Amino acid sequence: MPTPITLLSTLISRLGIRLPLPLLLLSMCVSLTAQAQQPGRTGPEIVRTSCYMCHSAHGNNPDLAFIPRLAAQNPVYIKEQLEAFRDGSRADPPATIYMWPIAQTLSAQQIDQVAAWFASQPPPTPFPPGPSASEGKEIFLHGILKADVPACASCHGPKAAGNGIFPRLAGQNAQYLLAQLRYFRSGVRNDKNADIMKQVAIHLTDAQMSAVADYLSSL
Repeated sequence: MPTPITLLSTLISRLGIRLPLPLLLLSMCVSLTAQAQQPGRTGPEIVRTSCYMCHSAHGNNPDLAFIPRLAAQNPVYIKEQLEAFRDGSRADPPATIYMWPIAQTLSAQQIDQVAAWFASQPPPTPFPPGPSASEGKEIFLHGILKADVPACASCHGPKAAGNGIFPRLAGQNAQYLLAQLRYFRSGVRNDKNADIMKQVAIHLTDAQMSAVADYLSSL
């Protein structure tokens, strides 16, 4: 089922209104932040009123390529990222614009509940393999010895299911993965544990990043 933001974007397009999607999302964040500030709400209530607009209620939105799918994600990782949004230590552009205002309204208990909700959802449906998925599989499973790139599977697991601080990557939007790899490489993402990824990403070309993203999105 399409998320409200997808339906609204489609409607605006059909009406001939030229409103960039990032601006549309930003305008909706004002409303979502106001809703998130209501005290006493549980994790599922927060998801239904604040997270659903972009991520969908079950965290498997396939329509917005630059927004992560959260279904079946490791709760430890979700919690860590929400805390980083809340304290400002994760400062990539989408984080500062869209996630900071919402996360800053959440209590520690609410963060735990939201993380548990998304972690309990069924894994997202994989995307069809991208054009360079076979190359990406080789990099993910075996790394690139001559470029000093370790196997991604050594931390994220052979099926990219993740573990603890290492996120689940299977079935993730390829464009989102590519953007994050670039943020790690440039140092834009400098949140907790980001240096682990930077030491990998600085040795990857854009083509190799795209290949890994193509493969992971198909799992």
